[in-house]
Amino acid sequence: MTSASGSKGIKEAGKPKLIGCNSCKYFYITWNQKLPYGCRAMGFISEKLPCIDVLVIEGRDCLSFEGKNTVSSAKKALQENLKKRKGGNKKINVRV
Repeated sequence: MTSASGSKGIKEAGKPKLIGCNSCKYFYITWNQKLPYGCRAMGFISEKLPCIDVLVIEGRDCLSFEGKNTVSSAKKALQENLKKRKGGNKKINVRV
């Protein structure tokens, strides 16, 4: 999404951060057919994506955006945790 100033997202440490509701943890779909999209961070529902409404009203990208914790990132964190434990003591609770 392009902001009113023409930049593509928010720049943090020189890297652009693309803002889109579908990848935000506060975005949800409502059961209301006339207002199908909602934002939990700002507490409103809309007929358009909330990031578009924020851009039109405030003239800048949404500042409440936080990325979702995806399964792949949780899986990577678990794998890293298991790798750290490999070097430790191993105890087996099996008697023959």
